[in-house]
Amino acid sequence: MPESFQPENRRRSGRVSIRVPVEVQGIAQGGDQLQESTHTGVIGGFGALIRTSRVLELGTEVSLTNRFSQQTAGFRVVWVGEQLPDGFWEIGVEALRPLNDFWGVRFPTKPDSA
Repeated sequence: MPESFQPENRRRSGRVSIRVPVEVQGIAQGGDQLQESTHTGVIGGFGALIRTSRVLELGTEVSLTNRFSQQTAGFRVVWVGEQLPDGFWEIGVEALRPLNDFWGVRFPTKPDSA
């Protein structure tokens, strides 16, 4: 069973619930190559929540290609959810470098703490 990690108030930008088609490439748990077409559930300025058919381990690096823009960027797995009833896994990934316009979305800014 994968570990689950929920960072405490770690988000640096707003999030948007949107289904963006992506191609994910990386190594699945057990060492098998993972290459599949999937989609996001949520995106943010620094990462995304994706769905995969196989579980990925925390810390694993993957590449995502946004199938709308054909841009590819590197990400690291920072959260692994439980397996969903449909057999897919929700995986939280964080960009290895600033995403700039990778998603083609302007994100809400995080409110300043008082």
